[in-house]
Amino acid sequence: MDEGADYRNYTYAKYGAEILKQPERIAFQIFDQKVLHLLRDEYRIPEVTKVEADTLEELAEKLGIDKEGFVRTIAEFNAAVQDGVFNPSIKDGKCTKGITPPKSNWALPIDTPPFVGYAVTCGITFTFGGLRITPNAEVLDTEGDVIRGLFACGELVGGLFYHNYPGGTGLTSGAVFGKIAGKMAARRARQQGPAA
Repeated sequence: MDEGADYRNYTYAKYGAEILKQPERIAFQIFDQKVLHLLRDEYRIPEVTKVEADTLEELAEKLGIDKEGFVRTIAEFNAAVQDGVFNPSIKDGKCTKGITPPKSNWALPIDTPPFVGYAVTCGITFTFGGLRITPNAEVLDTEGDVIRGLFACGELVGGLFYHNYPGGTGLTSGAVFGKIAGKMAARRARQQGPAA
């Protein structure tokens, strides 16, 4: 896949789905010293699966991946990197040419040791499927009828996302439908009066 297609918040869900298709549901992220300072804080927690090496061959051995294939892939990637100005804060158009898949932005050769490799896999934040609700946050049954008195919000609500998820929109959905669900539940409680 194109690792430079868009910013992290617009790609991590679909990239995670691609990692699940890999053998053992694992992938490796490789960085050199030019970009380590740009990594997010979660790359620095003690629990990360990380190795470091002075050569690509040694890095492949430590990661337990095919050394020849790894070194060849890095060499092909490095040769495909085009000239241009690298700017991590914008889609900079600094791309690769002649390899598949291409990298559309932020392409830098991996050539400055020591090299660092991270084993990555997926986590489940929420499902793309979930309960169907009305615009009033009322839960619908399998026939599409309202289940009276049952309201839903947050990340168990379905029908909002499918193949990808832009970061932060789950929080927005939770806030919007949370307010609606609370308002509707309070209205229903007032209409029913105190419990007998």
